[in-house]
Amino acid sequence: MELVLFSIVGILAGLFVMWIAIFGKKEDVKEFDSGFPSSIEDFFLTVFFKLFPPFLRRLLLFLLGLAIVMSLIYLCYLELTGSLV
Repeated sequence: MELVLFSIVGILAGLFVMWIAIFGKKEDVKEFDSGFPSSIEDFFLTVFFKLFPPFLRRLLLFLLGLAIVMSLIYLCYLELTGSLV
């Protein structure tokens, strides 16, 4: 049951990312990835995110939110059907 609750919270976070990508102001999207990168992967993602034009940033954020939502829905489905051991 804890996994289902975690999935629901994660799905809401993914929907929030998708909401920002679609309806967010230009400043919100531009500053969405603020902070210091903690690993080399974060560094390259930050550099690529800063180099993208605004349309591609929004598309990238939307796809990120969609991936989060879809993966957690699948995880919740596995938990509820008992397929996850």
